[in-house]
Amino acid sequence: MNLYERIIELSSMGYHCSQMIMILTLETIGEENPQLVKALGGLGGGIGYCGDTCGCLTGGACAIGLFLGNLAPQEKEDIQMKPAVQELYQWFHKKTEEEFGAFYCKDITSNLDWGIVMEQCPALIADTYTKVIEILTERGIWEL
Repeated sequence: MNLYERIIELSSMGYHCSQMIMILTLETIGEENPQLVKALGGLGGGIGYCGDTCGCLTGGACAIGLFLGNLAPQEKEDIQMKPAVQELYQWFHKKTEEEFGAFYCKDITSNLDWGIVMEQCPALIADTYTKVIEILTERGIWEL
């Protein structure tokens, strides 16, 4: 199954963009984390279906944080954390402005219109996931 087909499959199962980014990232390393995926559900539809920041971006930032963030108060986050998330943000902002003339979920999806979501979002999810993997790979988190 290719990436696009996997995204369509996950979408048909009811997952949001943010959850799909995390599922795909976890699958890349052969892991599952249902509780984490469940928690990311709150980011769907531009944070609780408010149409704000796209779940691809927030889910991608969380996927980066999974590898570079801190786990406990005494543990410091990796020094690459902020630059990695900033790189994702800058890439995503430029991409969505160029492709859709918009940055927020409600604008990309014409106020969360399901037909537009199914048309626009799978490719954006795939591109964002690919960028997350690229960012993590460039920083030596794993080798693909």
